[in-house]
Amino acid sequence: MVSSSNRRSRAGLWLAAFTVASLLMLLASGTEPVLQLKQASRQALEPVRAAVAGAGQGVVGLFGTIGEIDRLRTENDQLRSQLVGLQQRVAELTEAAAENAELRQLLGLTKSLNLRLLPVRIIARDPSNLSWEVGIDAGTDSGVKIGMPVVGSANGAGALAGTVVSAGSDTAEVRFVVDTRSSVVAVDQQSRALGEVQGQLGGQLVFAKVPITEKVTPGDTIASAGLSLGTQLRSSYPKGLLIGTVQAVQADQNALTQTAFVRPALDVQRVERLLVVLAFTKD
Repeated sequence: MVSSSNRRSRAGLWLAAFTVASLLMLLASGTEPVLQLKQASRQALEPVRAAVAGAGQGVVGLFGTIGEIDRLRTENDQLRSQLVGLQQRVAELTEAAAENAELRQLLGLTKSLNLRLLPVRIIARDPSNLSWEVGIDAGTDSGVKIGMPVVGSANGAGALAGTVVSAGSDTAEVRFVVDTRSSVVAVDQQSRALGEVQGQLGGQLVFAKVPITEKVTPGDTIASAGLSLGTQLRSSYPKGLLIGTVQAVQADQNALTQTAFVRPALDVQRVERLLVVLAFTKD
């Protein structure tokens, strides 16, 4: 009985002591020492809290940067595609402008020249430039025949380009006057001297077989004469088509004739459209 009473007394004492301690701690929580302890704890734990918060922000920032990179990459691809499209459009417009300018010049020739003309487009060239011949997109079905003259536009003026040397049903071959196999009876429009224009290697021309007594001067204009020289050189070209400009003149070794070096009026390397002379009247 006594021991049981002692145990109850000790339990009561422990409960009372715990209650008093709890009250004391509650009362002391607002005291200066306890507040200093709390402040010191917060300061000690601040680096840890900041590091944890910074790590969280870093992860968020990393995912944001990755998203921004993807967005910029997508925009860059779109802009590059738009640029390619614009460049293609500019190229198309540039080609259309050049073609329209050439067509306007050819249209002007069809009105100014007293000739029946067929507009054609060059569709084939010899890349080696050893043979000054080109293919055109019209043939016998369009009335094109071997021997027909071909003209082009030299800054709006009618220039002799060459002659048709072969013809199929829908295509034909044109030999330019600068070809070494070509020859044209021509006239110096200033002095009226007659001679023979011959093609040279490299796409140049000479005005040959001109009598030494005739005056031929650099700067003179050479044009088709529209006539024959003797029985060997007959003309199949209309009269007055521009051929080129005299650059220099030299006497031949026989001292009876002279030769003039002529710059072609028509740039046969760049021309893209021509006119086949289907019919003309010889003056």
